[in-house]
Amino acid sequence: MTTSPGSVTDPSPLTIGTTAIGPFRQCWQESGDGPRVLLLHGIYAGASAYEWRRLAPLLVAGGRQVRTPDLLGFGDSDHPDLEFTPEVVLEAVRTLLHDAAPATVVASSLTGAYALRAVAEGAPCERLVLITPTGLGGAQAQPSGALGRLAYDVGRHTPLGDALVRGLSSRPSIRWFLDRQTYTTRTADDDEVEQSRTMARRRNGKHSQLAFVFNRLALPVDPALVRQVAPTVIWADGQGFTDPADATRWSDAGALVEHRTCGLPQVEEPESLLDVLSLG
Repeated sequence: MTTSPGSVTDPSPLTIGTTAIGPFRQCWQESGDGPRVLLLHGIYAGASAYEWRRLAPLLVAGGRQVRTPDLLGFGDSDHPDLEFTPEVVLEAVRTLLHDAAPATVVASSLTGAYALRAVAEGAPCERLVLITPTGLGGAQAQPSGALGRLAYDVGRHTPLGDALVRGLSSRPSIRWFLDRQTYTTRTADDDEVEQSRTMARRRNGKHSQLAFVFNRLALPVDPALVRQVAPTVIWADGQGFTDPADATRWSDAGALVEHRTCGLPQVEEPESLLDVLSLG
């Protein structure tokens, strides 16, 4: 595996394991000693636990045991040939929370909406921190309708889907998205472009990624659940594809919202997250 804290800069011994979801495996790596932190990457083309490569070693150095899984259909986890639905992703997140308990859970972007739902429905979590989560505004708050379902079905079962994923995971496409839509204080390096490209092009990887591309995985968040769970939200103001008003929506719903001026704080400003996790 190539997505762990230990495989990047952390010299601590690694534990490699899996969390079952039905007949499939969600792979993870764990490093460090102390209270556990579970880091759940976002959902997008080429997603994997590599997203946490800069934050995870800092958490380990701060006395935490850090587990970094790849969600079902992403990274080194199984890539089943099945229809990815919100129910599938919710169960994937739920099983990871149960398997890692007790843990502080940090979830990014769309995965944050699923983590919130899982915790509200009883999944164990000592504390929930969400990084620029979706679900309360226009972006990824409602799944696509019949046209999106049709496009997803066509993509899954014809070479058109493979071609689309290959286009989205081309080096120029990945670099454009990271540099123009995601980062504000850095530019993508060759290693992360190649990592995203490799992860996106795993065999059967199109089934999970096209579900995201065609907006089949959007999950609406009920403000009542936000009040119930009371998560901490780190809102990245620099992302080019989010609605700035969503931060206010999360605050009004009962989340403690802290702003960061960058686009992806776990990569651009990982040190700034340590105080939020009581490690500063």
